[in-house]
Amino acid sequence: MPALKKDGTAVPGNYLHLDLKGTIPGYARMLEFLRFFKKCGYDGIVWEYEDRLPWRSWKGNWRGGFDMRIWEDCRTLDLEVIPLIQTLGHLEWLLKHDEYSGLRENGLISELCPLHPEGMGHLKRWLNEVAELHPESRFIHLGLDETWFLGSCEKCRRHDKMQLYLNHAKELCEYVLSLNLRPMLWGDMFWREQRLSLARELPPGTVLVDWQYGGEPPYDTTLELQRSGHTVMGASAAMCSWWEHAGQMQGPPGDRIRNVTGWKRRGDANGMGIIHTTWGRGNSLMNIYGPWHGAVPAFIAGGRPERWETHPWNRFMKRITRVMERGIPQELEAAATAVLEMETADEIEAQSRLWWHLALRYHSIRKDFTLRCDTRRSRRKVMAFTGHDEAMYRRHCIEPSRSRMHAAVRWEEEARQFWRDNELSDETEFFATHSDIVKAEMERYLENPDIRVDL
Repeated sequence: MPALKKDGTAVPGNYLHLDLKGTIPGYARMLEFLRFFKKCGYDGIVWEYEDRLPWRSWKGNWRGGFDMRIWEDCRTLDLEVIPLIQTLGHLEWLLKHDEYSGLRENGLISELCPLHPEGMGHLKRWLNEVAELHPESRFIHLGLDETWFLGSCEKCRRHDKMQLYLNHAKELCEYVLSLNLRPMLWGDMFWREQRLSLARELPPGTVLVDWQYGGEPPYDTTLELQRSGHTVMGASAAMCSWWEHAGQMQGPPGDRIRNVTGWKRRGDANGMGIIHTTWGRGNSLMNIYGPWHGAVPAFIAGGRPERWETHPWNRFMKRITRVMERGIPQELEAAATAVLEMETADEIEAQSRLWWHLALRYHSIRKDFTLRCDTRRSRRKVMAFTGHDEAMYRRHCIEPSRSRMHAAVRWEEEARQFWRDNELSDETEFFATHSDIVKAEMERYLENPDIRVDL
């Protein structure tokens, strides 16, 4: 486990962030993942809890699903535990409740008002609880990213927005340091607001984390944050972005693999610690993403890029990326079959292979149905100009559309079994917000071919 140098900077480490707001495995399956992560080459886990813990500080918000025994398993596996809590923005999970609505910035449920007289007291009590639950941890990650509505309430509008942010962040960082822990925070607000010089005013010992999920480093933002004099870590994304998951089961793997390997190589070359993020949703109230199994190729690549270069999955993932970007149903179906040929070294890889098979089949079904609907609508319009061939119309439009509907039903039966076999949470929500929507659109269109299909 990486140790602290006497000057307070961190020895480089390779960490994996796990966002628990999305679907998560049960205890036994999560332990399998932790063993897999250790084998991949990770030094620790950054746990983003939200309402998965029964906080004393925020009673009445426990969603369950996370077993705290896993912390002891992390210790046994020599995986460092870093807790992450949100302390300004991304507090939808909390502020959506009436009991805490008074803490909102301008009445908006995603953000805490930094000038609320009770806000800082609540946060410090929460930090005490976090520290108590993690006696062996060296860091607390304070979040503090994407504070979109900062400075919008009547009281906050009288102040400089980024000065509000800095004052809030400084007080929290100083409090964490008083607990003999080091604070981490995302660095995006400093470069997003073009106020990078303010980062220098954070207390010594603060760690800034520069997340950049597109492409690969170097990034100008990292270099600018390093000029603050603080320790800077980089952050990739093994799983992210609502546009990679909205209406889909899985995003293409290529961009994720490129991002995680780029950051890891940059960290190795420059002595920089890296956090590879695994997001479960775009925010607490957005659509839920797929399971961690879809990120297994990125997990392998982010752990040891050199291992990924020779991994038997490498060529498959390059092919899958091309096929998903093209979006041709027949190619997606062929890739779904081909992926089952991938070699597996353990149960996590075996289940990941099955998930990729399911995800590609789903994309094929969805894409094919959409194309059939477009063809059917066009054929109905052209009848007025050319006449109508009922037999060909049924062969190319009606029968395939019904076939896709049957395929979607069969697919969901298999996918739900995958959910149960892997002890995954939030089954009802996941299918209600993904495949159930597609099936409903299919049923609606089969009843009335002239309506618009919104897939």
